[in-house]
Amino acid sequence: MFKKKNRLPAGEKILGTSFNTRFFILKVSKSKLSYSRFGFVVSGKIDKRAVVRNSLKRKIRSCLEQNFKKIKPGYNMLFILKKEAVNKSAEELCLEVNSVLKAQKLL
Repeated sequence: MFKKKNRLPAGEKILGTSFNTRFFILKVSKSKLSYSRFGFVVSGKIDKRAVVRNSLKRKIRSCLEQNFKKIKPGYNMLFILKKEAVNKSAEELCLEVNSVLKAQKLL
């Protein structure tokens, strides 16, 4: 679980660049803070069951927590998950997250 300061508040506007992948959309914006903040959105349209939606968030969050020390500070990141991510393993999602972060030089 991220510390409270590393959680993106609900309703926070992310005015920056977007990166579209098979499993999620990542919105990144530079912030004036000395640490990075993360937010996760899983729509009810993806699956009606909260168990499934929360499971997706936990998989992405665990990947980010493993690499937290390597992620550049000073960014707000919002992960908007897609329906394709529902049946994927944590390893597959983690590989996708790492590849996007490396490609954007955030890792």
